[in-house]
Amino acid sequence: MFGLPIPILHWIVRYGIGLVILTLVIRAIASWFGIDERYSLMRFLASYSEPFVKPVRNLVPPVMFINFSLTTAIFILYTLMVLLLQALPSTW
Repeated sequence: MFGLPIPILHWIVRYGIGLVILTLVIRAIASWFGIDERYSLMRFLASYSEPFVKPVRNLVPPVMFINFSLTTAIFILYTLMVLLLQALPSTW
């Protein structure tokens, strides 16, 4: 009825949460190669994604020496993105 010709809210949800998921994936891959927060790019990614990871890290304990908090945060954010996109009308 009053839909915009460009679905701005869909773009904000999809690309906003997608950007956070991308930063989490980059952090996970960088940690496999030993790239830590000594590098300015990793400090930036950590400051951007840490508000999403820290609450999950408090809830999910590490198993042996493997930390599943990044994987859990990615799963939660992706599920939230899918649910929000399904709940929004397609023209928003």
